Amino acid sequence: MAGCGNADKWEEAKDSGWNFFQVPSIRLSGGIMVLWKSDLATFRVFESSSQFIIGEIDVQNKVSWRIATIYGSTDVYKRRKLWEKLQLYSTKDKVLIIGGDLNCLPNKDDKRGGKIFVYSLGTKEMDYFLVSNDLHEVMGTGPKYTWCNNKTGADKILERLDRCYLNSVVLSSPHRLVVRKLARVSSDHCPIILNMLNYNVALKKTIKCEDVWISNPASIAVVKKAWSRKSMGDFSQILNYKL
Repeated sequence: MAGCGNADKWEEAKDSGWNFFQVPSIRLSGGIMVLWKSDLATFRVFESSSQFIIGEIDVQNKVSWRIATIYGSTDVYKRRKLWEKLQLYSTKDKVLIIGGDLNCLPNKDDKRGGKIFVYSLGTKEMDYFLVSNDLHEVMGTGPKYTWCNNKTGADKILERLDRCYLNSVVLSSPHRLVVRKLARVSSDHCPIILNMLNYNVALKKTIKCEDVWISNPASIAVVKKAWSRKSMGDFSQILNYKL
């Protein structure tokens, strides 16, 4: 997600092999842009508004994912339209990625400074949307808070507004995904990157547990070793990996 800049620069980017779709900014606020390498992928836009760009990306005819890039409204009633639109495009047949500035906090641990966190109507509606569509946040590395009001002392406010969610279809995918939160430079937000980890699972014959193995004390050590492997992601991803 990015604010829309100089049109000539984006035309230059297009000429250099990049393509893009944008929702223009209004004065100094808003604006969403999706960019993709034309020789690597195609992106088909389903629908867009000031709060989202929803589409489907096909990467070299190998991966087809549905992606929603978000810039949620700070107004709870306008943000309700965002959940309604995302609901229409929710899918259980392929990987669904929802990421960006949701402008809504799920719990008090995502905020430091300012007014006391309240489990408001906006938070309830967001929670209901995530649960009903089987969406799970992708955990990652980097700063805990992704937004700052750029003030100091007692007036400083930090919040984790920028997030990335995936549906459970990713569990059956061979890809492992992790979010990296980068440092703030010229913005009040931290950029977030969803990385696809490069790893190849060696093809192995199917291992079926024989009852006789259990009688061997060494089998306990094998299970412990597998269970102690370090892995990243939400609880369901980690469990699937260990199993």
